[in-house]
Amino acid sequence: MKKLLKFSNNTTLVLCLISIAGLIFTNTFFLILRNIIINIGDVEGFMNQFSIPVAAVYIIFGFFHLSAILTIILQLNFFKRDNFLRAFLFFTSITSLLMLFGDFALTSDISKEYIFGLPDEFNILFFSQTLHFIFYILMIFLFASTRKSVIKGGKEIVLKDDSIFINAQYIGILSGVSGLVLVTIFSLLYLKVYTLPLWAVKAGIIVTSLIALIPYILIVFYWLIIKLKERIREWYDEKQYQDLTKSSLVALLISIIFLFIVFIMQYIFGNFELLNFIWFPLFFFFILLLFSATTLFFNKRD
Repeated sequence: MKKLLKFSNNTTLVLCLISIAGLIFTNTFFLILRNIIINIGDVEGFMNQFSIPVAAVYIIFGFFHLSAILTIILQLNFFKRDNFLRAFLFFTSITSLLMLFGDFALTSDISKEYIFGLPDEFNILFFSQTLHFIFYILMIFLFASTRKSVIKGGKEIVLKDDSIFINAQYIGILSGVSGLVLVTIFSLLYLKVYTLPLWAVKAGIIVTSLIALIPYILIVFYWLIIKLKERIREWYDEKQYQDLTKSSLVALLISIIFLFIVFIMQYIFGNFELLNFIWFPLFFFFILLLFSATTLFFNKRD
């Protein structure tokens, strides 16, 4: 495990440094493309000239993300203590990987819409690039903070059950917060900023909700895989079982209050069509956040 982790760390670090250079290249490409559109230049010629190099860089990005995910999983197994940074990077590695596909979709839309003026997709694209950059920098910080422990080894090796259980709660909190924020943003954009068609808002909420949820699904799936060799009664220790029981009770009581509020709002705002759609994602992410946060609170309290 130690040798594999060292190799994975080194490989991912090299890919990370290359990806940072690649990110500078892609951002330069997008900035030049934006200026060409503003100045009504030869957009098609510019994109044809650089489409292959940009695609090659994005392939490198993909390999780096896959390598980073593998490295984080290995670290989750290697280190005994739970760690918010690792949990956060697991979450951001998945979301950043999914957003790479979004970058391609946005670039494709830009290439079709530039004839009507400067596409709004540039704002989302640069926001996505910023998130990629934050992820890359945090990965370097992770390597720097764990380098000595990986080289020395021995002291913090496996007690993975408890650490992965707690890291899953961290990721549940991140997924819950992200889902609530994204659904709220799309709703406010629909109500206050852009006159988007309702179907576009619904599609955006569905896609972004899946992006926010997939990291939690994957960490739970991974936890289930490592538990398959045990009997179900051994999946939780007594402390974890008590924490989950108390968290479930709190989530049940709060969910009843939440649904009652939604019921009243639907009765009062009967013509608010969007509410009939967003109540479920809001409810789901709120309960996920509440359950994960209370489980973590009860676990840390004792």
